[in-house]
Amino acid sequence: MKKTLLVFVLVAISSLFWVSCSKGKTVKSVTAGETVTDADWSADDLQKVSKYMIDSISDAKFIGSAKYRQEKPRWMLSQELANDSDEHINTRVIMEKIRTKLINNAVGIFIDDQALNEALKQQSMQQSDLFDNSKAAQVGKIVGAKLILRGRISNIRKKDAQTDINFYNITLQIVDLETTQILWTDEYEMGRAAEKGTFR
Repeated sequence: MKKTLLVFVLVAISSLFWVSCSKGKTVKSVTAGETVTDADWSADDLQKVSKYMIDSISDAKFIGSAKYRQEKPRWMLSQELANDSDEHINTRVIMEKIRTKLINNAVGIFIDDQALNEALKQQSMQQSDLFDNSKAAQVGKIVGAKLILRGRISNIRKKDAQTDINFYNITLQIVDLETTQILWTDEYEMGRAAEKGTFR
């Protein structure tokens, strides 16, 4: 009996040893609510703002017009969403998330403003003697954008010894680059309060 018990204990200890020494990692899926840990900008806010703006743009009057359907104008993003908040927010991620959904939903056709310099450099190289000109990308085929998606994020924060209250305003516009007319604009507002004893 003692021998059996000793063997069982040794097996249990060795199992614990191998588990603790294994190089595997535990992966935990994070839900949207778990990304909100304080009054600052979170991944949950990114999802909510993006969804709201995508739905609003998709329902815009000019999107449903015969002129838009016929011309199929190219869009571009502004370099970034202007950040007037007191936080470091990667605003390009917000814009690119919206762009991805608009492309996938066939709402807008975008040119890649960040790839333009690379495209011009590659075209220039392909026109040299190093490349087979019959198979090279042709110069003069780049299509310019007619519309630009731009905007701004700002916040008002109020703090005291116990609470941190943060109020955000995110505004986007679609502007006709030829006329500078604003074809669509919308805003998303949200607030969050965090008690300092609860959050960091």
